[in-house]
Amino acid sequence: MVGRTRQLLVRLAGTDLLAPALRVVGRGLISILKLHRFEDPESGIVGMSPGALRDQLGYLRRHRYRLLSLPEVWTRLRENDPHDRVPAVCYTFDDGYGDFARVAAPIFAEFDCPVTLFVTTGFVDGQLWQWWDHVTYLLRNTTRSTFHLDNGRTHIARWTTTAERDAVRNDIATALERIDAPERNALIAELGRQLEVELPRSAPPEYAPVTWDEIRRMAAHGVTYGPHTVTHRILNQAPADACEWEIGESYRRLREQTDACIPFFCYPAGRAGPREFEAVRRAGFEAALATTPGYAELRQPGDVGRFTLTRFPCPPDRPRLVNLVAGLARIEHPIWPTRI
Repeated sequence: MVGRTRQLLVRLAGTDLLAPALRVVGRGLISILKLHRFEDPESGIVGMSPGALRDQLGYLRRHRYRLLSLPEVWTRLRENDPHDRVPAVCYTFDDGYGDFARVAAPIFAEFDCPVTLFVTTGFVDGQLWQWWDHVTYLLRNTTRSTFHLDNGRTHIARWTTTAERDAVRNDIATALERIDAPERNALIAELGRQLEVELPRSAPPEYAPVTWDEIRRMAAHGVTYGPHTVTHRILNQAPADACEWEIGESYRRLREQTDACIPFFCYPAGRAGPREFEAVRRAGFEAALATTPGYAELRQPGDVGRFTLTRFPCPPDRPRLVNLVAGLARIEHPIWPTRI
């Protein structure tokens, strides 16, 4: 009964009737949202529904939420103007998949909404495709139904249904994310051998990146870009020299390819610590984004606060978006951005 009542209240909050009151409740809040993919049932890609995104942006425009670019968010945080209390929303995408150009950019242009794409430059350059997509590809294309990996901790998996296979995929991806790139790549190669599937050298269409031409074309319609490393290496697991190179080279490459590059960095998997904060500062960035959920605030002093800006996963529908941007989620379950 309590669950059904709560669901009803969430849906009610997403209606236009309550929008003026909820906009007042959300005064002063800045919500930075992150997305990755758009759903494509034919390819089995899970992500945001284009219709849901259009519905969200329509609501935010109708009810005069401020839609900010990342530089505008940063200006508002630094100036902390007590008279500028209109609730604000900022959209960001990570990684640089091709569906951003095909699906997302036209929707954001339709609503004159700024958006930033954080680009894995080696991905766009065709040097690699994302390792978690390797895992998905192997599991979806094998005729086998079991594997056994051992990197000091044994991982045995078996499945008989598609749902069980997808659960295995999530489990192995979570485990591999905790391992630095060289060892992870070796384990994925071993996984391919056991599953008897050969990975294509280039990303199949459903896993392919945007192109540099698309990046330059979208910039003319208000899309901005920040670096997300060269190879999506998780920086706090990498040696210091590799960390410095991933940050600096991705920034250099992105500035080389587009004038719409902005001085904001995004940590892969949101993982970073003092060494990474300092490397980002030395590279000349104004701020950096994590994946810790929370409203954008400079709670932490000095450079640490600049380089740990918090973001929410973008809710999948309008009611849950409204609960978030109006601060109702904060009232029900207090959100305290944490250091990473």
